[in-house]
Amino acid sequence: MITRRQALARMGSAALGSAFAPTLLSAEASAPVPATASAGKPNILWITTEGVPLSALSCYGSTLIHTPNIDRIAREGMRFENSFTTNALCAPSRATLLTGKYSHLNGMLTNPGATTGLPNSSTFDAAQETLPKILRRHGYQTGLVGKWHLPANPGEAGFDYFVFKRGAGGPYYEPSGYLRNEKLGSTQIVEKSYPGYITDNVANFAIQGIQQFTRPFCMMVQFFSDHRPFDPPHKYEHLYDNVRIPEPGTFWDDYSCRASAAREARMRIAEMPDFHPPADLTTRQRQQWNYQQFMRHFLGTLRAQDDAVGRLLDFLDQSGLARNTIVVFTGDHGFFLGDHGWFDKRFMYEQAIRVPWMIRYPGQAAPGSVSPHWVVNVDNAPTVLELAGIPIPADMQGRSLVPLFKGAAPAGWRTSYYYHYYEFAPPHWVFPHYGIRTGRYKLIHYYTVNEWELFDLEKDPDEMENLFQWSGFKVHPGYESVLPGLVSELQSLRAQFNDTTGGPMKVWPTSSYD
Repeated sequence: MITRRQALARMGSAALGSAFAPTLLSAEASAPVPATASAGKPNILWITTEGVPLSALSCYGSTLIHTPNIDRIAREGMRFENSFTTNALCAPSRATLLTGKYSHLNGMLTNPGATTGLPNSSTFDAAQETLPKILRRHGYQTGLVGKWHLPANPGEAGFDYFVFKRGAGGPYYEPSGYLRNEKLGSTQIVEKSYPGYITDNVANFAIQGIQQFTRPFCMMVQFFSDHRPFDPPHKYEHLYDNVRIPEPGTFWDDYSCRASAAREARMRIAEMPDFHPPADLTTRQRQQWNYQQFMRHFLGTLRAQDDAVGRLLDFLDQSGLARNTIVVFTGDHGFFLGDHGWFDKRFMYEQAIRVPWMIRYPGQAAPGSVSPHWVVNVDNAPTVLELAGIPIPADMQGRSLVPLFKGAAPAGWRTSYYYHYYEFAPPHWVFPHYGIRTGRYKLIHYYTVNEWELFDLEKDPDEMENLFQWSGFKVHPGYESVLPGLVSELQSLRAQFNDTTGGPMKVWPTSSYD
């Protein structure tokens, strides 16, 4: 077993006032709205949820919770079944959504202040090209509210209007540290305090910003929840008290059939300190107890987010903007809800890499339609640009999804995708890795310790049995012919995306795959 220590050794405000929310709410239906009809350009409302796996959305089949407002976007538009993130971590994913580029090119490898444990730095240069900058040059006004999490000034990254909260998480009630500009187009940041629950405030800020716009707009709404500390609003904090939430089938995973990365990660439900379990519980009892507390908080918090999405959709309807506004709903990454006995994300396992992707745009995406085609978060920026009639920069690494709205994929559409995670840091200590996922197989390389995982997703959809055998660096009998093709395609994707970061690709001690 390789420990974290061994792995490290191997890795060479003034308040707006209590009247804020009531005043805004009362003005929603009658407020002035952007004059977009004459411009002929669609508005864009881009909603990014925080750490919500597909298993927690009823439009994706969840039985844990009903999310009627998020479901409405799918019902009135198109839902994608196979949508993935390139780096299952908050800040890197958000940087990719802004730039249409993988982490190694946009600079955001890890969350701010974290380490890769490698000779790579993680930063976000606001001078680089971004989606809001391009939109602004083509007559749009741009806004960002909620979670920012990038070490840069949003105004310098292309936003005319921004209100965000410092940091990555809570507290969610009466939080301080809201940062904003007070004048459209200003890059000057002032600190404010706003009363109330953060998810409600994010919806308020978005509506307030749209009310100020006079031209076609792109408003990016980035929620904080569901994220630690998983604090639901008071109205939902006891909603699931009398409900016993079923544990996932992999809840008691002992990591015995996988690489050491799974055993060494510090994301186990049993070890969560968040909910102060009774001291006399056994390890198994504590895992069960923590899971129920965690899920009750998580689902109550998600209910609040669904309510906020409903408010935004209602505002578009009441203000007359809905008919000419594209609504995109996606996520920064998925989340383990007890799967493999974990919470959090990071790993290239299904629950972490899959994200929702839906679009509502009358006349473009057919209501109630579902697409099986593969999409990746590098596709978001190119898609929005094509919908706005703006040329897509050649250096963006994604592809526009607009052709998929008609139901058929263009020739050469992807049948595999490339993933790269970098952050090796407390508190979770997940080994850096890159990998490839195809329709049937997944190959992961934990390159700092030269360990591999190979999964047959058709026979093992829960990713419980690694088919890569460490004795002699061989694969399970019957898969000998599969590995070379996957390694070759992984090499090809790394070259295609110009990724030279990470360790050499050694499948055998004397590998020809360096």
